[in-house]
Amino acid sequence: MRVAVTATIWGDTPFAQVAEEARDAGYAGIEGVGDLAGNVALARRVLADEGLEVTAGRFFANWFAEMYQEIEFDQLQRAAEFFADIGAQFLITSSRPVPERMLTAGHVTSERQDGLLDYQWTQLADSLTQAAYVTQRDFELPLLFRNQLGSYVETGDEVDRLISMTDPDTLRLAPDIGYLVYAGVDPLAFVRAHAERMAYVTLKDLDVDLHEQHIWAKGSMNEFWEAGGFLELGQGDVDVEGVVALLREREFEGWLAVGHDHPGRDPSASVQISRDYMVGLGFELEADLG
Repeated sequence: MRVAVTATIWGDTPFAQVAEEARDAGYAGIEGVGDLAGNVALARRVLADEGLEVTAGRFFANWFAEMYQEIEFDQLQRAAEFFADIGAQFLITSSRPVPERMLTAGHVTSERQDGLLDYQWTQLADSLTQAAYVTQRDFELPLLFRNQLGSYVETGDEVDRLISMTDPDTLRLAPDIGYLVYAGVDPLAFVRAHAERMAYVTLKDLDVDLHEQHIWAKGSMNEFWEAGGFLELGQGDVDVEGVVALLREREFEGWLAVGHDHPGRDPSASVQISRDYMVGLGFELEADLG
């Protein structure tokens, strides 16, 4: 396993600075290229200068509405071409968040009554299967699926339904561990059930007590972010160590991507905290302290 960091931690910071700070913290790879998305030459140059691998790009789409399919597949091909051109190993997709579910993310952890209809589930699964075929055929870029808060594939039963409707050899998984916990899913149970289908894992920590208070108060996901509910690794209550140990037991060989949502402190300091935590778990990340 190797350790990467997500560029989204830095928000709107220019990617050249992001890449330098990621390298200085000792990370081997980075997910996304921030403001350089679409600029192949400059993205390649920055990555080469800092000695970073780009692990994956992100792509959000509706996926379940036939009326949007043509434009979504056009956007997918452009995104896949760009990330393949800069050497990304994967393209990670999620169902796009929607406002009404952003307001109630995590409030209902199973059998939500505001989910997709059966025909929409079929469209979702078929679209993702076709999308994975296209990115592999045209760009040799595997498409992975990530659970997303505020989307129609958020809860444990929603994720399980999509998994059951898609081929494990066609659409592999890139779970976000923190988002699983937020949605009421036991991350260890998830890894035990799906380790063989997982190609990439996002590690994320959160304050469980604050989460419980937030859900009791019927707060939105954005309010939880703004309250600093997502934390650096080791600063919250998610059993990140247990997840890593289980992945080692299952001989997982993919990337572990460190992710924070609105950590509330300077990003360069924030990623150093998570870097130190991962070093404590036995990973070799040599920070540039000069």
